[in-house]
Amino acid sequence: MEAVYRHYLPLVELVAGRGFGGFGGFYDPVLRDDAVQAIFVTAFEEKARLAYDGIGDYTRFLRGLAQNVCRQLLDKDRRFARVPDPEAVTPDEPLDLEARYLADEALDLCRRFRDGLTDPFEREVLDRYFAHGDSEEALAEALGVTRYRLRKVIAQVGKKMARFQKEYGLP
Repeated sequence: MEAVYRHYLPLVELVAGRGFGGFGGFYDPVLRDDAVQAIFVTAFEEKARLAYDGIGDYTRFLRGLAQNVCRQLLDKDRRFARVPDPEAVTPDEPLDLEARYLADEALDLCRRFRDGLTDPFEREVLDRYFAHGDSEEALAEALGVTRYRLRKVIAQVGKKMARFQKEYGLP
């Protein structure tokens, strides 16, 4: 088991540290190390060993297992709790007039901020990074820029958003 651990440690650290899909990885070294250990504990359990057929690529199997373990860890941590999209879920009770007005006003401010961005690249970053939660790595690849360039644009959009919020008295 030690040989398997040492051989696949870089792959597991990559999944836990850089993330996948819309998850950007665990930035806190303690959380990242906990995730790496949880992934290997799960991989060495009898259930996981029996699930691997021995024929397919173990790297793919371990990557899928690692992603599932990371998702489970995120679901356990309240800071990363998934909340349903308010537009996709209809509430059991209709919103009162004031709540509906505030929700419409917040949506209008978001649209105004987006429409105020003159650079289409910044708009794309706003939509895909801030709204949809795409990872930096995937977004940089999709847009054909370096991660360094993307981070600079993310910082610029973030500063513009902070100024916009301050201008309208938002926290």
